Order: sequence, then structure tokens, then C-alpha cells
Amino acid sequence: MLMKVSLVLSLLGFLVIAVMTPSANALRKSVVLGGKSDVPNVKANREIQQLGRYCVEQFNQREQSEEGNVESIAKTDTDMSNPLMFSRVVSAQKQVVAGTKYYLRIEVTQPNGSTRMFDSVVVIQPWLHSKQLLGFTPVVSPIY
Repeated sequence: MLMKVSLVLSLLGFLVIAVMTPSANALRKSVVLGGKSDVPNVKANREIQQLGRYCVEQFNQREQSEEGNVESIAKTDTDMSNPLMFSRVVSAQKQVVAGTKYYLRIEVTQPNGSTRMFDSVVVIQPWLHSKQLLGFTPVVSPIY
């Protein structure tokens, strides 16, 4: 009798473990280490919107000081006495690297009043108190 109870409890334990543990295949499909993932609810995400503002400010500062890297920082037709104005981040992805790398699509207002899209890449390393703009390039054909 005791052996039957022990066997039933063992089987019940295995059943609980099987139900509660996701399969290895399901885990592999949902998580890609080092891969990009979409940031949800970008419009309402204050952190992402502030990060987009930071990117535009850094771009404007680099353009004014002419320290921008021609390959990574976009040269525009704008007079930098009238810098680009941040409008909003329209989409964002993040990637866990040595910190968090964000890929942002940012809408800006140009000095002539028209809007334009830029793709921006920024890395944040909180333990170093570091935030670095890596790229800010105009989108050739905007896709919203």
C-alpha cells in the first residue's frame, strides 16, 4: 500500500514538473540571446521618448562642433544655427550587448518646418553612467 502511494506521488510530482517547465524548443523560439527585440508601446514610453530627444540633441551638438563622424553622423542641408527639433520616436528596438543598444526611428522637424525620419543607434551602460550616440542617419524612404 505504501509503495502505491509513493508511486502515485512520484508520478504526480513528475506531472507537475512537466506542466510547469516550458519545453526547450518553446524556449529557443521565444528568446534569441543577443538578438533585437521590439520595444512595446513606444509612443507612451517616456524613457524611449527621452532617449530620442537625447539623440537629436547629441546630433545637433556634434554638427555645431563639427566633431561628427561623417560615416555615422548624417550631414544634412540644415543651417546649424537652426538645429533639428525632436518630434517623437516612432519605433524602437533594443539589444542586450555590453549594456543595452537601442535602435530608434526618430521623427524630427527641420528648420524649414518639414519633417524627416532618422535612424539612430545609442548604447547605454548604466554601471558606467554612460550613454553614447553611435549613429544618426537619415531614412531615405520613410516607412512608418
